[in-house]
Amino acid sequence: MKRALLVLCVLSVLLASAITVGAPKMKVMLYSSMKDSQLSALQKAFSKKYPDIVFDYYTAGTGKVLTKLAAEQQAGGIAADMIWVGEPTNYVEFKQQGLLEKYVSPEAKTINAIYKDKDGYYCGARIVGLGIAYNTNNVKGKDIPKDWSDLLNPKFKGFLGMTDPAFSGTTLYTVAAFVQSPKYGYDFLKALKANDIKLVQGSSDSVTKVGSGEWDMSIAVDYIAKDQMGQGSPVGFVYPAGGASIVASPIAIVKGTKNLEAAKILYDYILSLDGQKVLVEANTIPIRTEIKLPDVDLGKLLANALPVDDYKLVAEKDDMLDKFVEIMRKK
Repeated sequence: MKRALLVLCVLSVLLASAITVGAPKMKVMLYSSMKDSQLSALQKAFSKKYPDIVFDYYTAGTGKVLTKLAAEQQAGGIAADMIWVGEPTNYVEFKQQGLLEKYVSPEAKTINAIYKDKDGYYCGARIVGLGIAYNTNNVKGKDIPKDWSDLLNPKFKGFLGMTDPAFSGTTLYTVAAFVQSPKYGYDFLKALKANDIKLVQGSSDSVTKVGSGEWDMSIAVDYIAKDQMGQGSPVGFVYPAGGASIVASPIAIVKGTKNLEAAKILYDYILSLDGQKVLVEANTIPIRTEIKLPDVDLGKLLANALPVDDYKLVAEKDDMLDKFVEIMRKK
């Protein structure tokens, strides 16, 4: 009898082990415009905490991510479970199109309401700041920029750059910040063109060209500039005194995903203090103000930001881009 019980116990253990080993892992796919180094760091930390979830991602510029989403939707199904691109107006449109799954994360309760969708379809997950990157070899002393107006200095004519807003969500948001501001407006864009500002398609390119010395200054993303600074590139970066462009880059779950449970876990992790700290280590400003930063006064930065009306931008986006193209094409 004892022998039979022993055999039964052993078989039960072996069967349980076999079921555990054979159980399929959960999966989650994220489409994002973030840098590969940031997503890789997040993937590594997440996979360590949740080894039974396979977390994969696709990264490209916002324009390319949106094109991929549109193509997959037309083909019959979006392969992504989550979306994390640059700026909030994309999510206003996603929500209007019925592409998002409603989810209110318990990790979002301390996040400022202005960075969360009131209906619970998306939530800001990081702060992207745009300011001015400059080449530290070419721009020194009193010429180091302090505000947006320094981009208009004739001394740097033809040696300025920015990312084309048609290819970058964060730059689009920045252009909207200028256009909606009574201090800047379209006149500021015309002045940038008069100072022979150049355009590139990638946000990283607008910093790389500064580091190489091809440009003296550019409108640039903070974490990209800081990443290149950390690699020894001769790049400096400032948040303009008159207000930086601040983008609360949101995350959202795709409606109808077959991996909803895994997507919610990843969503929670990104917003958690652990996930936010991983992003900070990858030169990203957190959405959680509980995390203190050594080089940025987050409260001051947010309070001084150039405001953008997201819904107004959605309504006027095409017209704004058309006017931008018209300004930049003028000889």
